[in-house]
Amino acid sequence: MALSTWAAQAGLPAPVRVGKDVFQIQSPAGAFQLAAGTRVASWNGIKFHLGFALAVTNGVPFIHSLDADKNLMPLTQVNRPVPRGRGVIVLDPGHGGTDNGTKSVLGNFFEKDYALDWARRLKPLLEARGWRVVLTRDSNRPVELGERVLIAQREQADLFISLHFNSANAGAMGLETFCLTPAGMPSTLLRGPEENNIFHPNNAQDFGNQHLAMRVHRSLLQTTGMADRGVRRARFMAVLKNQQRPAILIEGGYITDRNEAKLIASPEYRQKLALGVARALE
Repeated sequence: MALSTWAAQAGLPAPVRVGKDVFQIQSPAGAFQLAAGTRVASWNGIKFHLGFALAVTNGVPFIHSLDADKNLMPLTQVNRPVPRGRGVIVLDPGHGGTDNGTKSVLGNFFEKDYALDWARRLKPLLEARGWRVVLTRDSNRPVELGERVLIAQREQADLFISLHFNSANAGAMGLETFCLTPAGMPSTLLRGPEENNIFHPNNAQDFGNQHLAMRVHRSLLQTTGMADRGVRRARFMAVLKNQQRPAILIEGGYITDRNEAKLIASPEYRQKLALGVARALE
């Protein structure tokens, strides 16, 4: 659909060209910026990833209807608080037991331990804001991916937040926040071939997923000052795709990057990560 059509339907002003095939739309929640030929867009300067690149025909920008509904529309509501419902959050520190996750470039330090510390720091901050908080693990024990989903179901959680740290080849840095890819849309991150048209249980929460992801991602960037790798989409994350509530997975930095590994090893930085998530859920 024409980008101007979506803007009108959303009650927003028409897009304005701000560069060669770069368009901006102002909303009460902030400014969207989209460029032809790329799936990377921004809201208030914060990156998110479209399913399909913006197309421009005879100077008119067109956006895929899935992106309009599943990516743009939730962001018009980002300044609204996350709905509380029963007021229950499940925090999921990644890995555990013999599953160490990623090993730090600095030595014998592991993702599983940093993620658990992050969750333990976050729990009292959320409780002080009126949430009841359940951890999928509160010790160095293994928890199957399916069990993590079942814990959220048993607790009738309103939200599910999985906490991780990242790894990659040299040069990758920054924060990224994942939510499930909507049905019919290609993912940002793949783990092998995938079918785009499969509807997973968590796809019923597409609006809430994107809303939660951007609120948390924005707050983390503001609190930590880390590089922005954007809100991204994936289907292979079992702890997300089978959830029946808004669910996100946060990568709090790269422990394979020496500079970020030093930050992650610092209790002060992990406290900033906890504060960033808590502030998003006030």
